[in-house]
Amino acid sequence: MAIVGRTRFLKEFPAALHEGSAAVFIGAGVSMAAGYPSWASLLREIGDELGINSSDIHDLAALAQWHIRESGGATGVRNVIKHEIGKDRKVPETLETLARLPLRHIWTTNYDRLTERAFVAVNRPIDVVSGAKDLSLRATPGAARLYKMHGSVDRLDDIVISTDDYELYRSRRGAFSTLLQAHLSSMSMLFVGLSLTDPNIRHVLSLIRESFTDAPPEHFALLRPPRKDDFASNKEYRARAAQHRLWAKDLSRYGLLAVEIDDYDEVPALLREVERRVAALRVWVSGSWPLDIPDPHTASLYRFSENVGRLIGTSGRDLVSGSGMLVGPAAIAGFIESLREGGGWDVDRRLIVRAFPQPLAGDSADKARWTALRTELARLAGVVVFVGGGKMTGGLITPADGVMEEYALAKEAGAFLLPIGATGGAAGRIADELMGSAIASSGPDAQRPKDEELQILANSAADLEQLTSLIADILKRLAETD
Repeated sequence: MAIVGRTRFLKEFPAALHEGSAAVFIGAGVSMAAGYPSWASLLREIGDELGINSSDIHDLAALAQWHIRESGGATGVRNVIKHEIGKDRKVPETLETLARLPLRHIWTTNYDRLTERAFVAVNRPIDVVSGAKDLSLRATPGAARLYKMHGSVDRLDDIVISTDDYELYRSRRGAFSTLLQAHLSSMSMLFVGLSLTDPNIRHVLSLIRESFTDAPPEHFALLRPPRKDDFASNKEYRARAAQHRLWAKDLSRYGLLAVEIDDYDEVPALLREVERRVAALRVWVSGSWPLDIPDPHTASLYRFSENVGRLIGTSGRDLVSGSGMLVGPAAIAGFIESLREGGGWDVDRRLIVRAFPQPLAGDSADKARWTALRTELARLAGVVVFVGGGKMTGGLITPADGVMEEYALAKEAGAFLLPIGATGGAAGRIADELMGSAIASSGPDAQRPKDEELQILANSAADLEQLTSLIADILKRLAETD
């Protein structure tokens, strides 16, 4: 994989996702990975009826057009698509990961339902826009939008397949091109599984080229260079490899940076790394403390939690919270205060709260629901700061069971575990468990602070500023890890 393209992609695209300015374009390669046929394979039967080998035809839209003319209608072509694309195949891991990313806009030229099913599997709402008139419909609050610019297998009477459909695209479905151009102008877009030879895509890219002749917006395309085993002869391989190198460089005219991969099997792992880096920008402050203990430590714990929340806000990260007793509200207060200094306009995007329902007098807590909420918080956050975590047992403060459960869930989810042992309770117990453990403390797979850092964070004599400064240093180091 090209190092420069990979490094920039893993730095810039996760940042765009975090800021809400990222989009994805899903091409035919993703559907083929799920077992759907290529265009040439899909139209093989159509070509056979015409006495033409579809593999020998470069303009497959023309092949569909010829069949429609010869047969007197598009029914035959549509039946082939219904039979081959209408089947539900296993959703590829690439789409499973994309469905978990904070994407709001997804584009595709594919007809299948793979993307919709990937979103349904994680119980995430998605609005499907497959016809030009659908673009005028009001978006569902909180839902991602899937723009199927060539139509969908669910609406075979309104798909793009023939030469006529392509030539009349601007008059019939031109709103898609206009909106795609707007997204390409204002967002960072990732192209996955796309050959970039689609005439409509090339038209929109040319419009971007006209609008931004010197400095077009930057986008990324995951590309696999040709390999020797793809071809029957070394001569053909060398020719295609040379063509690929020139084509990849030429993409820069459209603001596209080629991110080369050795094999398509690498794409899921690469997207999981993107997911990890986006999650690292979300910090969960886990902890609690009894409110009816009027001692200096309780007041100090509140001030420290406020400082942690403020630090998360000023560092550009999002705050994740279950709003537990004392610690959660204090962290939220500090976080909101830091954002208000800049106007506070993005607090609705950057504050992620899942408040735990508290039982009324005489009722029992809904433990299953609490575990479900904790599991969701662990999935959302890439870093978990443990502060306090105590409960009253026989007149003594003991580690809170809930915070220990959150520790186990965060550990299982692969989050970076950052216990402030000096605050006592569960945080102290977690710090003891991590000290000297086999869990990585450095490198890209780090999941805990270094032992010397854990010792400082567990020092009850350390002042609040020293502890907060060390947390800031650790968060900065995590952001710089490649």
